[in-house]
Amino acid sequence: MSRPSDDRIIESIRLYREALAETKALYIEGGQLVRGSYGWLGGGDDPDAASLAEQMNELHQGFLMKVFATVVPDASAKNLEQRQLGRVLLEHIWGKSVLGSQLHEAVDWLISAADDFQWSDLVRPFVELPELRGHWGELETLAMRMATLLTSVDGTVSASDNERIESMKQQFDVARGRAPETLVSETDTSNARDALKWLREEAKRLREGVGPTAAEKPTPVAGPGGGVGSVVAPKPVDRASEDQPIDERTPEQRLADAKAKLDSLIGLENIKDQITTLTNFLAMERRRKELDLPTSRPSLHMAFVGNPGTGKTTVARIIAEIYGALGILEKGHLVETDRSGLVAEYAGQTGPKTNAKIDEALDGVLFIDEAYTLIDESGQDQYGREAIQTLLKRMEDQRDRLVVILAGYPVEMRQMIRSNPGLSSRVGTTMQFSDYSPEALCRIFELLAKKSKYTLPTESRRRLLRGFTYLYAKRDRHFGNGRTSRNSLERSVRRLANRIATVEEVTRELLTTLEPEDIEVAGVDPMHLKAMAAESGKVRVECKGIPQVIDDQLLGTEVKCESCGEMFFADWGEPVLELPAGEEEAL
Repeated sequence: MSRPSDDRIIESIRLYREALAETKALYIEGGQLVRGSYGWLGGGDDPDAASLAEQMNELHQGFLMKVFATVVPDASAKNLEQRQLGRVLLEHIWGKSVLGSQLHEAVDWLISAADDFQWSDLVRPFVELPELRGHWGELETLAMRMATLLTSVDGTVSASDNERIESMKQQFDVARGRAPETLVSETDTSNARDALKWLREEAKRLREGVGPTAAEKPTPVAGPGGGVGSVVAPKPVDRASEDQPIDERTPEQRLADAKAKLDSLIGLENIKDQITTLTNFLAMERRRKELDLPTSRPSLHMAFVGNPGTGKTTVARIIAEIYGALGILEKGHLVETDRSGLVAEYAGQTGPKTNAKIDEALDGVLFIDEAYTLIDESGQDQYGREAIQTLLKRMEDQRDRLVVILAGYPVEMRQMIRSNPGLSSRVGTTMQFSDYSPEALCRIFELLAKKSKYTLPTESRRRLLRGFTYLYAKRDRHFGNGRTSRNSLERSVRRLANRIATVEEVTRELLTTLEPEDIEVAGVDPMHLKAMAAESGKVRVECKGIPQVIDDQLLGTEVKCESCGEMFFADWGEPVLELPAGEEEAL
């Protein structure tokens, strides 16, 4: 059998390095995101505890090793090309090259050490921390991409290679079984507390044991009397420099960053307008206060009403950042909870438990998901009533240090607020989160796909738009909204992985293009999706705010504007219902 060309190996190494860097960025950025919401949970008695971002960096190294060892489980069976990718991985982990005779033993160590790692541990933050759950698809996508590169780098893909990749997929499915859809309490902060405590301990184990670290890691070396067991003593690390960094941005910069995050959200135009108006009002009142002019302070407590997956938690986090930048709240952090985080199991314990949760949120925002579950229509729920009474008192007594956002389904939330005079008088703003349109769902899908460098050709766009249009027309109160887009991307990436599993010449284009046959919309039968896409259709697009109708076979291409004559990119559009000619005339 002929060996793969040098050009092929070089390209595989380049793509592998790229995937390693993206995985590291995903874990570190995840740590930074979690620190923003749960920084108050990230402390501990251990003065040497690394920052959340550094802990996630330690964890990502174990994840990379596990992917490698899963695809190349037998050290004696690895081929020359796989050893070269092992060298690239070791360089990524240790920050220095391993060459010559040391490389063989170092890769052997890598595979052996990864046996001590469990998939459930390596991906746990993306399962149990609400801020990271939305990035699950990116994590799984990167793992599949690296696995495909490792199996195909030698120019062949065997049946056993495919079995190992399928085994890895099953491990992800098992881990995902603990994800949001199956958790009893999606936003229970106690889950986050346990997960962060575990993360500190796991990162320390990885750092000090035989697992991966950066340059400070004892590096296996071969030599007289040595072998893999011999190590170079680790360099001392100044942990003082690893403390959580202080936010050195000015209030103006923090406000600008928060507004940029708000503007980048897809859809939610009415929400953006409300927040912009409220922000402008509060900024004006702050300036009036500086000039000793009379000011007013409306109630900042809010109700977010909408179906699941409509961005309520994301918007709440941005509002917390805005209030922090404006000086309305000293910290501007967000604490998420629900009934389980406020209500205790025994009489007399609910008040203290609710107060403890409020104390965590002081100088920030307390976000209570499914808040209507605190009120029982029968009036027999004494624990829920106790939580509400405790909450109402703190909302009033500490209105200068606390903003409460109540969230949940529209009907239940309206009934809850109307039935309780205390709540209705304190909730100053209600924001309606509408379901995402088919076009918005497609844009969310593409936004997530772009993060993993996937592209969508025209026919893939058509199929995706048809599927989301079908789901939107059939939606009920349990419609997944943004989660539907995430789930659809994850399924589409898996179909792509299956399609290219037996391809010998795996190129960058193959790894990054979601073809029509790869597209799977969660909740739509693939054959039905294919049949819907076979029909012709029209979409309404805009050029500089001017709407026009085009054939949907032009999606993803440059189109000439009917009004200004200039070319513009028609990425997505709103589906247009076409009536038969006879019906059109009758109208």
